[in-house]
Amino acid sequence: MSISARLALAVGILGLFTATLRFLSSGTSTARAADAPLWESARQCQECHQEAYDEWASSHHGIAFTNPEVRALSDDFRREECMDCHLPRPLAVTGFGNRTLPRRTHFDEGVSCISCHLGEDGGIVARNDRPEVPCKPKRSEAFLSVDACMSCHNQHQTTDQWRASHYAQQGIHCTNCHMPEADRKRPDGTVRKGRSHVYPGAHDAKMLSQAGTFTANKDGKDLVLALENTGAGHNFPTEERHRAVDLEYRFFRGADAIASDGTGGAPEWSRAWRFRQPYRDEPGENTQLPAGKKKEARVSIPEGATHAMVRMWYRLTPLCDDKDTARSTLLDERKVDF
Repeated sequence: MSISARLALAVGILGLFTATLRFLSSGTSTARAADAPLWESARQCQECHQEAYDEWASSHHGIAFTNPEVRALSDDFRREECMDCHLPRPLAVTGFGNRTLPRRTHFDEGVSCISCHLGEDGGIVARNDRPEVPCKPKRSEAFLSVDACMSCHNQHQTTDQWRASHYAQQGIHCTNCHMPEADRKRPDGTVRKGRSHVYPGAHDAKMLSQAGTFTANKDGKDLVLALENTGAGHNFPTEERHRAVDLEYRFFRGADAIASDGTGGAPEWSRAWRFRQPYRDEPGENTQLPAGKKKEARVSIPEGATHAMVRMWYRLTPLCDDKDTARSTLLDERKVDF
């Protein structure tokens, strides 16, 4: 057989193979139309959704893979299991609610538009059917469910904590707090309601301060510090085991601080209670505060004390102190007179 004949035969076989694949694909519900866009990057969404894109790009979803804090905690992602949620493939492909799998493309995009909005058939899923716009999104109940958050955020039982709370019974979902409504301008100048893509959470001081109600008062010979989880739809703190909430105190006699032995001086702040889930190999119990629950910590008041200063801190890691303002957020500070 001549070389030209062999080439013609090879081309024919290749064409038959391609046609067979097209035929088989056309009969499945997950086939992507031949003329449909191939959605691969969040940048494809930027042209039409600039506001949402800017919000996402500045969020902790947007920097999920590039965040120096995350890279340090994951040993620069040598702990490869961390990549599952910090660089996830489209959730609809692995299944909403199922454990995610890592992708190997667009590393700088972290948890991107594509991670959440790419449907199983290669199209876009969203809150509403919009066949008239370029990306032609289709409404997806699975996309709108808590399962869409569960794939990543239940690694430390945060979604389970929500399901056990009164918020779940009331139908208050993750998006009510972490994706509040936002006004979006249409090209014609009118305004529609959308959802913010900032995703406030553990790095947002305002949201943290709304999670619980902190109180401190004198009860007999004790100083009582208390925290009630009145605003978080899950445990406080939640998610990563290294996050903590500390209640601290410091006694004074007049203008002078009182050391733990009752003498004067300038002692360090003392911790009355820490809310935290310990690491798997760390001793101790889970002291996270479930939604709607309250915890009191009592401390004996030294003889002659005139007042105390009390504080509540949020820690991104359990080892940082009050001076580490990059990883410690002061949520409340007040004086209690005796």
